[in-house]
Amino acid sequence: MRKRFIVAGVILALIAGCSAPFEESYHSVKAIGREGSGLREFREPIGIAIDGDGFLYISDAGNHRIQKFSRTGEFIKTWGKKGSGEGELNRPMHLSFGPDGNLYVAEYLNDRIQVFDRDGNFIRFIGLKPDGESYFDAPDGVAIDSKGFIYVADFYHHQIQKFDPAGKFLTSLGKPGRLWPGNLHYPTDVEIDREGNLLIADAYNNRIQKATAAGKPLAKWGGFLGLGIPGSGKGSFKVATGITQDDNGNIYVADFDNHRVEKLSAEGHVIAILKGDGDASLKYPTDVAVDQDDHVWIVDFGHNRVVLYAKNK
Repeated sequence: MRKRFIVAGVILALIAGCSAPFEESYHSVKAIGREGSGLREFREPIGIAIDGDGFLYISDAGNHRIQKFSRTGEFIKTWGKKGSGEGELNRPMHLSFGPDGNLYVAEYLNDRIQVFDRDGNFIRFIGLKPDGESYFDAPDGVAIDSKGFIYVADFYHHQIQKFDPAGKFLTSLGKPGRLWPGNLHYPTDVEIDREGNLLIADAYNNRIQKATAAGKPLAKWGGFLGLGIPGSGKGSFKVATGITQDDNGNIYVADFDNHRVEKLSAEGHVIAILKGDGDASLKYPTDVAVDQDDHVWIVDFGHNRVVLYAKNK
């Protein structure tokens, strides 16, 4: 009889957690972009990064280029075209800035990371072996820690590949698999938290994993016990594709198939859900970034645009 009461209590607690009001709410402010190949237009945008001065950089994957905007969303410049040479791109994905101030771009179909300065000038490649072969099979996300070590979400290898600041390959973190901590299933993005740990968008395990820089699992979030069961309730994900963290340690997750972004505390508690409605609704969001004013920029892949959200007072 006691066991029944315990089970009932757990179920009621879960229901209460799902129906509890969120601590914060957001509203959409504006959107930039529409479908196309002209300036300020996108075809399948994927990633976003914000530099120290607040400028926005968006990977326009279907147009094989990067577009740069001001902090208010005004177009500044674009660079890249389809190809495999220096400065050329083939389906750029998630982006990240390093401590050197340079922009690191994961190239899904060129199997490499390409590094640019803020004006789009080519600096170097990362991930290519001396024989020209790649360490990657469709790199999707990249992050750089405060010491310059580089971490790449390697989609088809189901791992995080680690490189030293000079671009020398060091090791592979994680292993292919489901359910258990440290197992990855098509990871799409990686972020460095304030303690230097990795936050991994374990996309098709429908969860976020936290690990040390050496790959030791620390925590996992997403559905029941973070086991990778897809869901649409509070704290669940259906393909967690992009991830970022704000200056307060809060975590933002692009929840692709749920058409929303979930904001979590550093401990994984849901604070808010951003999804909009009507013309401001999201469709297959792929990435998210937070600017210096605590505004949230979401890459709205399905609508070929980027949407700005602000917190309600």
